[in-house]
Amino acid sequence: MTMSKKIFRMHSLYAGHGDCLWLEYGLEANPHRIVVDCGTIGTAKRVKEALDIVRNEPGSNELLVITHVDADHIGGAISVLEDPKYGGMFKEIWFNGRRHLEPADVLEHFGAVQGERVTDALLEHNLPWNSLYAASQISLSEDGTPKEIKLPGDAKLTILSPSWEKLRAMIGRWDREIEKAGLLPNLDQVAPQPIPEGFETFGFDVDALADEAFEEDTEVPNGSSIAFIVEFDGKSILLGADAHPTVLINAIQKKYGKLGIEIDVLKLPHHGSKHNVSQELLEAVKCKTAVFSSNGAYFKHPDREAVARVVKHSPEGVELVFNCRSDFNKMWDSDHLRDEWKYKTRYGVREDGVSVILK
Repeated sequence: MTMSKKIFRMHSLYAGHGDCLWLEYGLEANPHRIVVDCGTIGTAKRVKEALDIVRNEPGSNELLVITHVDADHIGGAISVLEDPKYGGMFKEIWFNGRRHLEPADVLEHFGAVQGERVTDALLEHNLPWNSLYAASQISLSEDGTPKEIKLPGDAKLTILSPSWEKLRAMIGRWDREIEKAGLLPNLDQVAPQPIPEGFETFGFDVDALADEAFEEDTEVPNGSSIAFIVEFDGKSILLGADAHPTVLINAIQKKYGKLGIEIDVLKLPHHGSKHNVSQELLEAVKCKTAVFSSNGAYFKHPDREAVARVVKHSPEGVELVFNCRSDFNKMWDSDHLRDEWKYKTRYGVREDGVSVILK
């Protein structure tokens, strides 16, 4: 009898300027799956096609995470969740809606409106919404301590973002967007639900780019991002969503009692924005592989400053993985730069995206 081998891998689907990540872990013959974000509206078709493929295959779909309400993360999720054929495939769905925010003041355009549509779909189809948290918000503890969740198949997930402060900062912004659209926020309370069972190449100076003064992202929706580490069989992946780096750094310090932890894969926050990738973050998280997911269509991500920081402040031999080739990342495919800075590069092909295999 042949034993099934263990796997741990992440696929970054081509999602335009957005995020859509597909993780598998466990035994290859019977894997566990986590889907994180569904990209833009145009990504929904690819997500559904992928779900159709696994529908009749062995394995279990443990978790769908919608990290926050920006259109390049939530857009495709609306179509997925509004069709119970797909939303009903997941044992658990994580999404912080209006009910999970607490009073304060201050989305990418239409973000809150899309958030209300996701909320409506979750309620209408009675999907398992934040049930591992008894229907409360997915976040750090009130004192900033990371929370741990054990998933079926011996995986562990550690929440690094958002903080309560970042969630509270969303409420005014959310309500203004909803009012502008002529809607009312869906504030119906969700009863606690049972926990699911088991669960150009020479044209720039890398040093100068990396050393440019860092100004942290202040966008409120980005700060509300659900970011976390997934660990399985001694390997780890940090999924940064669009999180603010100081929140991630503080959570890592709280969790591990130190900075400079080793991570196998870092999915960079905010598609490699220069405002979300700091030297301090890269020193707090020493990664072997850095993943960038964007075609740069709207915001020209990844920023050269962010990539330069990864090259300069990551361990020697770090691999830069881009889920597609674009005008904003092709300059890093340079023998001259690779030789000088001791890094590797890999690019996804057209709309196939790219995979990172840990096992």
